[in-house]
Amino acid sequence: MTNGTTPAFRTGTASGIRHNRTLRVLFAAETTSMLGTQLSAVAMPWLVLQLTGSSSDMGLVMAAQLAAIAVFGFFGAAWTGRLGPRRVMLLGDTVRGPLVALLPALYYLDCLNTATFAVVMFAIGAFYAPYTASQQALLPGVVGEDEHLLARANATLQSATRLSVLLGPLLGGALTSLFGAPTVLIMDAVSFVCSAVLLRLCLPPHMGRTAPATGRRSPAAGIRLLLRDRLLGSWSAALALGEMAWQALFALLPVIAVSRGEGSSVVAGALLTSFGGGALTGTLLAGRLARKVPARVLALTGRVALGVGFLALALPLGLPYLFCLLVCVSFFNGLSSAPVATVRLLRIPESRRPETLTVATALTLAGGTAGWVLSGTVAEHAGLTPAFWGLATLQLTSAALFVFGALGTAAPAPLSLAPTHPVKDSR
Repeated sequence: MTNGTTPAFRTGTASGIRHNRTLRVLFAAETTSMLGTQLSAVAMPWLVLQLTGSSSDMGLVMAAQLAAIAVFGFFGAAWTGRLGPRRVMLLGDTVRGPLVALLPALYYLDCLNTATFAVVMFAIGAFYAPYTASQQALLPGVVGEDEHLLARANATLQSATRLSVLLGPLLGGALTSLFGAPTVLIMDAVSFVCSAVLLRLCLPPHMGRTAPATGRRSPAAGIRLLLRDRLLGSWSAALALGEMAWQALFALLPVIAVSRGEGSSVVAGALLTSFGGGALTGTLLAGRLARKVPARVLALTGRVALGVGFLALALPLGLPYLFCLLVCVSFFNGLSSAPVATVRLLRIPESRRPETLTVATALTLAGGTAGWVLSGTVAEHAGLTPAFWGLATLQLTSAALFVFGALGTAAPAPLSLAPTHPVKDSR
């Protein structure tokens, strides 16, 4: 990637992080599209509940999107590397806008049912893993390979997502209550179009070039690369389990709103907003701490605290206490997410990052798919408390895997591409 990047965009200073034009473009595009996505995070499951009245159907429909992320993240890994990050991101925003707009169109034509909803959601999810991986792969070309600068750049970009999660769900809940879910989905479609325009007009074309790959690009090669390293393998499994827990929790928020919040979409939006507030605070703090604290120290601290915090979910908490708990656990998620992404990114060879990160994202969201499917079924047949115990177990196991992977490996260093023997880390 660095082969196609001019020095003007490789600003390796602290001030460069704040004033880098390319990073600002990525931040603006991410904020725009994610704000629309978070509006839909309330509107989409709410619309399914209105259509079917079943939390299981809601989980299956929303899981269709995550299933596509897993499938296309794996089989699309090769073309992600060949097309380059910029083209993949433009394609993702350009196609997802019309797909989201198709849902309200079908609703107004009285043609929207569970099966149709699931098919459209599957198509929307097909672009998520390549898009997210491409966004990550661009960052070293923007700020360089220094861990501290890259961690701060990751935190800056992730703060766009956190800010959207903070503002979007509460706004989405209010807009859904006032205007209905179909109108909110139209707003989401417009946000994708705006993001695509920003990227096309403002992101330099040469930022999409990738370094030549050694050998054939394939999803199998990406998986082998992940499995050959103890840290990457353990952390990939940990991220999948953690995503399973988070997506299951998000799937249960409308159910919690119905059972404990008198069926208000505003309550569902407010619960998700509490996650956004805590996550944004943790992400901003991570950006500051990354100047001096090693990325893996922040990663481990946040993930262990996150696992312990999830235990409190199983307590019989009222809505005010549940709001506070979501703020706490999301704070530790925000504190650790950018450092986790930084450590993982620097351990993957530059030429293999687009497809390897795409596969890694697919594996993570495969766990999320299982979370969406299982959470609704467990909550419907066993109740919320057993579901919360399951989420706590998943997060504690995830924390243990993060510790296991980090303690057995040396400081971040890119993997060798030689396939003849596993990578050996010095203690």
